[in-house]
Amino acid sequence: MKAADDLAARLPGFLQAQMPDARDIRIVSLAPISGGNARRAWSFDGSWTEGGARREVGCVMLCKAEAGQLETDLVPEFRTLAALDGTDVPAPRALWLDADGRWLGSPGFVMERVEGLSDIVALLRPENPATSRAVAEHLADATARLHAVDWRARGVNFLPVPATESVAREQVAYWHDLYLRHRMEPLPVMAHTFRWLTDHAPAAERIVLVHGDMRFGNFLYRGTEITALLDWEMAHLGDPAEDVAWIYHPLWSPEPHLPLADFVTRYRAAGGAPIAPETLLFYRLFGLVKHSVISLTGARSWRDGRTRNLRMADRMTLVTDCLLDFLDWLPDEAAA
Repeated sequence: MKAADDLAARLPGFLQAQMPDARDIRIVSLAPISGGNARRAWSFDGSWTEGGARREVGCVMLCKAEAGQLETDLVPEFRTLAALDGTDVPAPRALWLDADGRWLGSPGFVMERVEGLSDIVALLRPENPATSRAVAEHLADATARLHAVDWRARGVNFLPVPATESVAREQVAYWHDLYLRHRMEPLPVMAHTFRWLTDHAPAAERIVLVHGDMRFGNFLYRGTEITALLDWEMAHLGDPAEDVAWIYHPLWSPEPHLPLADFVTRYRAAGGAPIAPETLLFYRLFGLVKHSVISLTGARSWRDGRTRNLRMADRMTLVTDCLLDFLDWLPDEAAA
């Protein structure tokens, strides 16, 4: 309760700084909720008087967590959500940012609360395939809408802008650097995967705003409709094939309910650009390596005592399956 009491005391001052004309700011129903691996999440209801009217808004606050699987800055995440406000992408509306933690005690931001479930276990169960398929189809629609956003017009060039011919190599290099910083022992297969990815990196047909962690479990849904895409901490500019491939990572793939070919067809019908099969395969292989590095980073954080999150303690166990899948999925000429 200490953390909740501390935040409850800090929040009115934070909101007052964001809204100087607001009066009688009240925070109620502050409670922790399940968040991602990189953020601590809280829900609360805020109300205040402004311009003679009483206003109320349901809020979710994300604060930077202790070390874990990802170590990313909150500011680009907040600015990405702010840039999407007014588009047809289902994303929470960004409200207020505390970039350095001056008000909240650690960097964080507040967004408007969206109603819906995020139950990945229910979606992956075989009992209700029609619902799971429909949700996966709507995820294809949402992915296409995101990739259609004119990110230049929306001012998203605060994110690094890669060249179409080098975007894949840049992503491989980024994750290779993380691997070298967080590995705990030599992994010869990982060295092979990075070599293969570097040698086979495709040029992109176009550069889009990529979510970076688009998948079952990272959105809210009501019935079969997706109400909000969540967990934007890995958003970047890149190849649209990266998001599509990540959705079909083996750990959370909707393949039993909606085969990948059907997803791509739906994505194309919703306005998504064509994706070459060899590019999709590259990014599926890349996703296996990316997930390995994320797992290694979490395990290293646990080993170094930078987190006591028990979910990080066994993350190394996921790496072997990812690397075995990588070798199994390699084209025949590469595996020979």
